[in-house]
Amino acid sequence: MGTRSKSLLGAITLSVLLSGCEKTFTPKGTYQDKMVVYAILSNRTDTQYVRIYTTYDPTGFNPLTNTEETMVRGAGVTVTGSSQPFRFQEAIVPRSDKSRYGSDIVTYVSYPFSLQPGSTYMLNISAPQYGTVTSSVVVPKQGRVQMLNAYVLFGRGEEDENIVVYGWIKELTYGVMARLYIIYDVLEGQRWVRRAEEIPAAMAQTADGTVVFGYPGLRKRQTSTLIVDKEVNETFVFLKKLYFSRLNDIYTRHLAGSVRVTNALAIVTQVDRNLYTYMKLANSFDDPYSMRTDSPDFSNITGGRGVFGAMVEDSLWVNLTQ
Repeated sequence: MGTRSKSLLGAITLSVLLSGCEKTFTPKGTYQDKMVVYAILSNRTDTQYVRIYTTYDPTGFNPLTNTEETMVRGAGVTVTGSSQPFRFQEAIVPRSDKSRYGSDIVTYVSYPFSLQPGSTYMLNISAPQYGTVTSSVVVPKQGRVQMLNAYVLFGRGEEDENIVVYGWIKELTYGVMARLYIIYDVLEGQRWVRRAEEIPAAMAQTADGTVVFGYPGLRKRQTSTLIVDKEVNETFVFLKKLYFSRLNDIYTRHLAGSVRVTNALAIVTQVDRNLYTYMKLANSFDDPYSMRTDSPDFSNITGGRGVFGAMVEDSLWVNLTQ
């Protein structure tokens, strides 16, 4: 091929490449306003909450530059279960942290609304400027909590014997978590005030000698979800040394006669499939050692974004005054 032919071919190639680069690259896609819903039903209380926002399009590429919360007001919110529909009313909740958003929180509240474990609930939200979004959730069934060796709480048992808690669950549960608390009363003036201290799940010491505690988190159930209507147990272990370390801290911080330890409280939390999937994806599968560039998104809100989930708590009290 002659020099002239090569030059002509190069010019044609350059022309084709340049013609494909006429549009400036931008990481932003097409934007459309959508409702974003956060609603987690719980049997912890007889009051349920729904928070509604809209998506927003920041002027740049950093969403944290947005300092005005895009709350949706005047929406119609209904949750329907096995009984009558529950209607939610708009309410204002004080915001404790105003470092980013200076306004208080707009939420939707329904009371009385006692969650029924094992039931299915349908969510319907309608807002004039954003249309209607819907969702549904199947609540985990009622479980129970058992402590295999409560005598360890009193200092008995083998020296290296840790505290074992069983959470008995059924097939609708996808994620589980257990927590252990020491419940005690402190004398403040002339009255006794009840307080609680959570037992850490782990303890580590940094290079400068600082002690760092880790606390239980949500995990995937280790038993099969295919076992229908049969109770199975999830096992949780709390270190004996951390329990007594926290107990000694309580007595050390208070004068003799001004504190009385009354109970240990074990709480097992079950979450449904929606909430478990949302939390795991939002936290990148709890992987601290790698960066996910393909981190997926999750939403079970038809017509919008967000999550409609449920959690059920079961508890066990152990009397420590014996």
